[in-house]
Amino acid sequence: MIRRLLILALVSLGASSLYLPGFTNALLADDWAVIQRNLDLSLRDLPHLLTATHGGWYRPVFDLFIAACARIFGFEAMGYHVVALVLYVAVTTLVADIISTMTQRIDIGMLAAILFSVHGAHAEPILWVSASNELLAGLFVLLSLRIYLAFRTAPAPGRYYALTVVCYVLAIGAKETAIFLPVALAVYDLLDATAETWRERLRRLTPVAPLLAIQGLFVAFRLSTGSPYPVEIDPVRIAINLGYYLAVGLFALPDNYGYLTSLPLWRDQPVLPFVAVTGATGALGMLGWLGWQARRRIPRHQARILLFAAAWSVIALHPVLLTATGRTAFMATIGIAWMIAVGWSAVWQVAEERRALCVTALILLIGTHAGVASYRAYWWRQAGHEMERALAWMDSTLTDVPSGAIVCVTGLPDHLHHAYVFRNAFPTLNRVRFPDHMVHAFLDADRHLAQTAEVCKSAYIIHYIDAPLPAAARSARFCYALDHVIPMTIEDAAFWSCRAQRRVMPRAARNLRGSRTTPRAARGDHAGWSQVIGITLSNSSLCRLVVSAPRHAHAQLPAMRLSASDRRRSSERNSALIAGNIFEPMGASPLCGFSCRVPSVHVVA
Repeated sequence: MIRRLLILALVSLGASSLYLPGFTNALLADDWAVIQRNLDLSLRDLPHLLTATHGGWYRPVFDLFIAACARIFGFEAMGYHVVALVLYVAVTTLVADIISTMTQRIDIGMLAAILFSVHGAHAEPILWVSASNELLAGLFVLLSLRIYLAFRTAPAPGRYYALTVVCYVLAIGAKETAIFLPVALAVYDLLDATAETWRERLRRLTPVAPLLAIQGLFVAFRLSTGSPYPVEIDPVRIAINLGYYLAVGLFALPDNYGYLTSLPLWRDQPVLPFVAVTGATGALGMLGWLGWQARRRIPRHQARILLFAAAWSVIALHPVLLTATGRTAFMATIGIAWMIAVGWSAVWQVAEERRALCVTALILLIGTHAGVASYRAYWWRQAGHEMERALAWMDSTLTDVPSGAIVCVTGLPDHLHHAYVFRNAFPTLNRVRFPDHMVHAFLDADRHLAQTAEVCKSAYIIHYIDAPLPAAARSARFCYALDHVIPMTIEDAAFWSCRAQRRVMPRAARNLRGSRTTPRAARGDHAGWSQVIGITLSNSSLCRLVVSAPRHAHAQLPAMRLSASDRRRSSERNSALIAGNIFEPMGASPLCGFSCRVPSVHVVA
């Protein structure tokens, strides 16, 4: 048995390495709050942890797991990712071992390990610390099932049954999605071939009764404590969610394409989901056709295992029918991997003349899921890099803001293709990373709220340089800057960042970028332009641009006068009319973290 486990673990590790490119050292979204609230957890907190919800959730096992990791890794994400990968390999090994035990064939277990490892919906639990509770719950669910199988065949089954119950309690303590297990065990016992009559099969359900009682008590407890998610039963919503899980779990739809907010993604990038769903549908169609042709020759015990795997996939969805995300499909994909592995093996045994088609279908299915998993890992990596860039930008920007000041940051990304970045990161991120300032974040989805928020009326307002400006700012009039009138598009200005003196911000241009209508010297083609000081939202919601340049560069700017047609074209392009004199940064003001000494200024209306 140890040799079999070692082989299956090596196969699982090799297939799971697909997710390694997605690792970064950046915590994302809810990770900051999850780690912060468990950072100082101790055994004295255990009674409260076991008897109360935290943030609307009851996941004491996951909280203890995060607390243990936080003692070692703190706020360094790479350590959590390594632990998540180890958990994933352990889960995959158990997936393979259980199906090997049921079928008495290690080759089916190896195939199940590969199919499960490369599943396209698994990137989120592995690459997002906050979703690693799926891995922890999955580990204890599968341990409980594996021990239950041993309990059914052991001569002295008492300790095996006790361990089954303990693992189930740990599973639901890690995440609520594990509550389905007793129903799945009941189905397994009802399908047991050793019981000759239905009365004997029903008698075999006796050990499941205590587990069902624990399930009922836990559901009653959670209903009494409430849930952060709505729990209203909506048949239409349930049907839509079932369609989502079917598409993501079985037909390899990338999980970020399954939301209503993904409609722009379908419009802009429709090729990937089309190719993925077509490939998976073709592969499953070939296997289904071959299985139907050979259905009378498939061994009965394999047919029963197929039925159990299919039942597991459906039963595992009942705790998550009221919501739909890629990570909540995790438990159901265990049954899908079993079903495909056992079905393919059964077809391979009997379809002697069509084995080439059988191999083609398998390669196509594995390749499709591996491609989707790599795509999702890429975007989680991009989310990590975006978090690192944004934090570096904020570190640099806030050095010019007085300690204790209120700062409103707009335009931080909520997610990148549903790989979460700053969602739910504040206010915990403020306390952990920026304790010297009171930072209020308005993400890209609600950045317009900063213009009317009471807290921002007396705050420093900075706009993230990688984000587009709000619509109100794009339509605002600009009145500032040089002795000459220079039209400049807002889209170009949106890429500039605030800085004072020669403090260089990440991704900030050293020279003016300008538009096609901007003079050559103002576009940055002249080396004299050295400082782009910034763009921000003032308290009057007027978007202001301040430019500083050495005086010898000012002398080389050609004089410009705009004709009526130029002004009309400039207005149509939402461009800014910039006029005034050379600005020199000194000190700080609520505008952009600095003030300007202006020798002489005149405003162009």
